[in-house]
Formats: sequence, structure tokens, C-alpha cells
Amino acid sequence: MPSQVRHWLALAGAWLLVGTGTLLAQAPSALTPEQRRSLEHVSLAEARAAVLTRVLDLPLANELTVRDWTAQDAHLSRALRLWVRTLPRAGRPRLYSDDVCESDVRLTPAAVQAELVAQLEHASASSIPAGLTAARIQAAAANWPILWTTGSATPPADPDRSANQPVGWENVSREGMELARRAAAADALDALLAEAGQLPVGPTRPLAGFLDSSPAVHAAVAAAVERAANVAVQLDPDQVAVANAHLSVRELSRILTRVHQEHYHGDEFAVTDFREMALHPPVEELDAVGLGTPPARTLLPGRPAPVELDTPTWAGTSLTATGRYDAVTANPPDAAAQRDIARLNALDQLRQQIEQLVIRDGVTVGDFLAYYQDLKPDVVLFITGARTIRESTASGPGGVEVTVELPLRRLWEILRRKMKLEAADTPNAKPRTRGPASVSDVVALARPNGSLP
Repeated sequence: MPSQVRHWLALAGAWLLVGTGTLLAQAPSALTPEQRRSLEHVSLAEARAAVLTRVLDLPLANELTVRDWTAQDAHLSRALRLWVRTLPRAGRPRLYSDDVCESDVRLTPAAVQAELVAQLEHASASSIPAGLTAARIQAAAANWPILWTTGSATPPADPDRSANQPVGWENVSREGMELARRAAAADALDALLAEAGQLPVGPTRPLAGFLDSSPAVHAAVAAAVERAANVAVQLDPDQVAVANAHLSVRELSRILTRVHQEHYHGDEFAVTDFREMALHPPVEELDAVGLGTPPARTLLPGRPAPVELDTPTWAGTSLTATGRYDAVTANPPDAAAQRDIARLNALDQLRQQIEQLVIRDGVTVGDFLAYYQDLKPDVVLFITGARTIRESTASGPGGVEVTVELPLRRLWEILRRKMKLEAADTPNAKPRTRGPASVSDVVALARPNGSLP
């Protein structure tokens, strides 16, 4: 058995797989299965929201970004957001012993390119920036990185207050939820009108020609559709309200007939066109989805975090490592197993690098974990979250290399659970003559609880 596989089995012994598929460092505190599922949903939603931001920041051409392009077309923006919200989780969620749950999302340049090209093909000519073509998107994608994001979720600080709140909306006021619902419903109705505009009227004309024939016609149809459509809104864990709107084509044809009689003054469309639509509808029902978010002013303030004065510089960086598998037998494992072994080799290199990180005063992470061994399962779990950023065929027969990257912020959050917080004045704090210390004057100093051996 290769040494890498034996080491993997030793690491795997520290893990516990539960029925939900969540990877646990150790038995968590009294979380119910429902609470674990909620944390998984919220953490995945956070990861998707983060990857959407990364997608929008991708460059296209001539200082044009995806964000610049989608800002010109509400339908394109909605379609891209809906697509990102369907992205699957990369790997299993990680549930740590302090009840923090993390989920990852991985998005390749090829997947983003395919989605943008598909949207380009359906976009209106007026919403396409000059020079933006499928070939230009393909050229830009050649320089895009693999997008990895991690979402994190913790149980609500005030369970009683959040008991009646939708999952993920614990910090949103009632007003914010209502405004998000209304925004999603309005967006769904707008999308429903856009879907209606694609319906054929006669052999060659789309209905959009009638809807855009005058502001009065468009406003009358929109108002009637708002009254007639069936709209249901749900609040999803990523703090996005999702509205689903439905309207039968027969009901739409009745609306069009009435608006034609009351507001239309042209001669391109006749009432008989819409009566024909009612008799022989191209589809039975129109469906559309709209999205809405709560305004920033409606977010409830959370507990202020202490300011850390002595956080190690490495906490804001990432480690990388490249693992390798070389075929040393006549019957090597399949390609997937070779990649797994190479990745495990890279994870072991990360472990060694992590053990050498200095916390302070010459104390390394390895020293710290030797003293606080109950943190080791969480650190092992943290290492499994390393992101595969490159896979390649190595030099030599049957060689495979896998490069991984691991942001270190979560490692620091694990370690500092065993450190003592001490209050101190900030360097710029003004002298006080009376009254208690304010939150801004209190900082956290990371010190081990006791002396390390």
C-alpha cells in the first residue's frame, strides 16, 4: 500500500460521516438535524453569493467587466443570478466542533464562458456592448482563474428572536423582508411580460411589437397582468426573495383583447390575432422568476467583533502545495485514484507547513496543538477544505500533479478559541475621565490560556 494511502487512512480515522453527508470533526454540541441542515443551506447560499461577486468582476474586453454588461440589461442580470444560485456544493459541508459550518463552491472558466455565451445569444442587440462577441468572451476566459468561494454559517446568537425568522434572515427586519418580497414580485412580473413578448402573434410577429406600441398599451397590459398573475414568494437562505409568477395564455389573450380595444391606435395588430391566441395558444402557461433583496438599511446590527491587535500576518494569507503521484507498479490505480493520491500528498505538505507557522513568541501551530490536542480534529477538517486549483500530468511515466490552495483565516479562528482575551486601549484612544470603556476602546489580545510546555 502506498505511504500516501496509509497516511490518508490515518487522517480519515479522525472524521465521522453522519447521515446528512456532513463531514464532522467530532460530535458537535446539541445541534438537531434540522439545525445542521439550516447551517448547510445558509453556508452554501453564502458561497454562491460570494462566487456571483467574483463572476461579476471578471474582465471581458476594453475595461468592460461582466458587471458592466449585466447592468445594461435587467433580464441578463436576473438570468445570471438565477444560474449562480443553482451551482452545486463542491465536496461536503464542514461542520466544526464550535458549530461553524462551511461550504465551498467551485466554478471553472469554461462553465462561466458557456453561460455568458448562451446569454449573449439570447440578448437583445441594444444590450450588447460594442465588440462583445462569443469569440471575445472565449479569449477573455483563457485568463480567468478557477473561482473558489467558501460560505460560513453559525447558529443564531439569539435563538428566541430568530425562532420565527426564515433561515438566513435572522438579521433582517420585518420591513426588510416585506420590501424584498415586493421587489421579487415586481421583478417576476417584469420577467413575465418579457416572456409574453416572445410569444408569436401570427406567423412572423412577436407580441413585443404590440406591448411596445405605446406607453399606454404597455402600462395597461402590465397593470392587468399584475392583477391576474399568480405570484408566490419565498425567502431563501441567501437573503434573496424568490418570486414565481404564473399566467395562463388564455387569460393573457383576454387582457390583450381588452387593452387593444381601449388603448391601441395602430393597424399592425387586430383583435382577431389575440382571439386566435386564445383558441390555439402556443403554450398553456407563462412562468417567470423574479429576485429581490432587502435594503441595507433594514439589516439589524449584530454584536460588534473585538478588534485584534496581534493577529498573525499569516492569518490573512493562503498556503499552496503540489502533490504528486508516480506510477510505481505494473498495475497503477485508475486516473481518479491517482489524482486523489496526489491531492492527499499535497494535503500532507499543507499539514507540515501549518505546523511550522508561528503564532507568537516562537510558539508554532505544532506546539500549540501538542498542548491543546482537542483542536486537532478541527484542524484536520480544516485542511480537507483545501481547494484544488490545478491538475496536470507530471514529467515521467504515469505522473500526476495536483496543486491545492488553503486560505488560513479559519485556522486562526480555530486556534484563538484557546486564547485569552485581554482588554486594552487602542493606540489612538483619548484619555477618559469618567464612564465605562466604549466598545471601540476594547481590543482582543491573543494569548494562550496558560504556559505551553
